[in-house]
Amino acid sequence: MRTKLWLGLLALLALVAGVATQRWMAAESVPAAPIAEPVLRDLDGRTHTLAEWRGKVVVLNFWATWCPPCRAEMPEFVRLQYELGGQGLQFVGVAIDEPEAVREFLQENPVNYPILIGDEQAPAWADSLGNRLKGLPFSVVFDPAGQATHSQTGIFRRQQVLEAIKPLLPSQAVTLSR
Repeated sequence: MRTKLWLGLLALLALVAGVATQRWMAAESVPAAPIAEPVLRDLDGRTHTLAEWRGKVVVLNFWATWCPPCRAEMPEFVRLQYELGGQGLQFVGVAIDEPEAVREFLQENPVNYPILIGDEQAPAWADSLGNRLKGLPFSVVFDPAGQATHSQTGIFRRQQVLEAIKPLLPSQAVTLSR
C-alpha cells in the first residue's frame, strides 16, 4: 500500500513538472519584440549598423574570445564567406568582449568578415532576436530585406547554415555539401 502511495505521489509530481515545463517552453518560444540595434563599433572605433549590408543575406554571429564553441565555428564561417560571399552572403561577428582581447584573438585567428564590438546592450539585443538560452555562440540569419528568418544558439554548423540561407540566396549560389 505504501509503495502505491509513493508511486502515485511521484506520478503526480512528474505530471506537475511536465505541465510547468510545457508552459515555460511555450512562453519562451514566443520571441519578444527585438530591441533597437545597439551601437556596434569596429576595432578602429567606426560605428556600423546592419543596414550597411541590406540586399545581402546576413549571418549575424554573437561570440566571445573566451567561448570555445564560438572559436570552433569561426573557421567554417570563414570558408562559407569565401565560397558564397560573391553570391550575396555576408557574415558579421559581434564580439561580446573587450576590444583588446578581440584584437589579440584576430591577430592569431584572422577572419574575412567584419568583426564588431557590442556595447553593454548587445546581449539584450541578442536575447530579443531569439537567444532564449542567453548563451554563446548565437547566430541570426537575416534576409536581404533585413528580416530575421532563423536563429541558432550553439554551434552553427555548415549544413545548418546552408539550409538556413539556401532559400534566401539565388538558387544557383548554394550547393548543399557536407
